[in-house]
Amino acid sequence: MCTSIFTKTIDGKHLLSRTMDFSFPLDPNPTYIPRNYNWTSEADKQAYTNQFGFLGAGRLLGESYFLADGVNEKGLSIAELYLPGEVDYQNEAENGQKNFAPHELILWLLGNFATVEEIEKQIHKINLVGLEAPMLNIVTPLHWIITDETGRCVVIEPTEKELRIKENPVGVMTNTPCFEWHIENLRNYLNVRPKQYEPVTFGEYTAVPFSQGTGTMGLPGGYTPPERFVRAAFFKEYIDQAKNETSGVTNAYHILATVRIPKGIVVTAEGAEDYSQYVGTMCNESRSYYFSAYDNDQVAKVTITDELLTSEEPVTFNVDKTENFKELN
Repeated sequence: MCTSIFTKTIDGKHLLSRTMDFSFPLDPNPTYIPRNYNWTSEADKQAYTNQFGFLGAGRLLGESYFLADGVNEKGLSIAELYLPGEVDYQNEAENGQKNFAPHELILWLLGNFATVEEIEKQIHKINLVGLEAPMLNIVTPLHWIITDETGRCVVIEPTEKELRIKENPVGVMTNTPCFEWHIENLRNYLNVRPKQYEPVTFGEYTAVPFSQGTGTMGLPGGYTPPERFVRAAFFKEYIDQAKNETSGVTNAYHILATVRIPKGIVVTAEGAEDYSQYVGTMCNESRSYYFSAYDNDQVAKVTITDELLTSEEPVTFNVDKTENFKELN
């Protein structure tokens, strides 16, 4: 599951936001991965040393840290989402290529690239091998939404051996089907609009709209990927544009509130609850990461500061995941 949106504020800030919808309890926290972080690819046991520090939602799994999203010190941000039934990973490592398990790709991209353009020049060197993710014990069928300070927003979907960049003109991504299908599907919702519909006459009877909101009739209300994509695209398009980073984060939460899944509403075939475990927002310009967990709506913020950049070890920022309230009396 999962939904991601990319927005721009009036003062030029770019924010990538996402829900993490999953049935297995991931229990992540905002986590900083330092410069010169060493890790080893499970695909071919090749050792890597990252150049850049980055910050996102993640945790230590086995001997390595893994993140599901993040922003780096150069203003590149990424989120990984599920694409079940569509991915085409390779069976083995290939000589001369950068061989990664799917869940490792974020470590390499955020640790070594400053812009989408830089990734575009190197993407042909990536070979994704279908290896299981630690703890989950499954091969995660992933695709990625990637943004940078220029405002460029792209998608990588591993549906064939050689990866390629897909431009994302809508700034929204969900799950299966592939991205192109979702773009075409928006043509089915040309009638949906914020403005109220006018009264219509039938013979001598004039039908007057019930209250407000008739323009949104036809907006899908379920939690399938196509329905969430359409809702996210509509709300992102028409919400009042945020003035700055703070109001941009607020906007992101309002938009994603339309697609966040409460426990008990979506149940898998195996009987597990698929729900929105957290919401994360990354600002490319301030290098800040905003996080809130399912059981606590208070938004936590961590920023890549000069001091944090001097850290030589990963840093986990533990978030209070118990709801708390501001007492007024």
